[in-house]
Amino acid sequence: MKAERCVSPVQAVMGVLEGKSGKPSSKAEATQVLMYMDRLQQLVPQCPKDRPVSRLELIQFVIDYIYDLQQELATPPHPKDDADSSDSVFEDSTTEDPNTT
Repeated sequence: MKAERCVSPVQAVMGVLEGKSGKPSSKAEATQVLMYMDRLQQLVPQCPKDRPVSRLELIQFVIDYIYDLQQELATPPHPKDDADSSDSVFEDSTTEDPNTT
């Protein structure tokens, strides 16, 4: 099944009205759609893995997940709360300063 990109939302609606986005026309396409739906169910963390979900449920889970990802990307990163955040991880605090002896 090859995805077709719509130029405008009007074109997408017209395709639906003309019956272009109905059920897949062949058994091979139907199998491929099921494969993609199963893949989406595995990729979306909030989607239950232990039970089958309807296509409508799956689409809603995918939309919610995309929205959550957009929200996460829109929020600025949180600064570290550690007081020692300026210390380098690679510094060795056990070595003594040679000038103090």
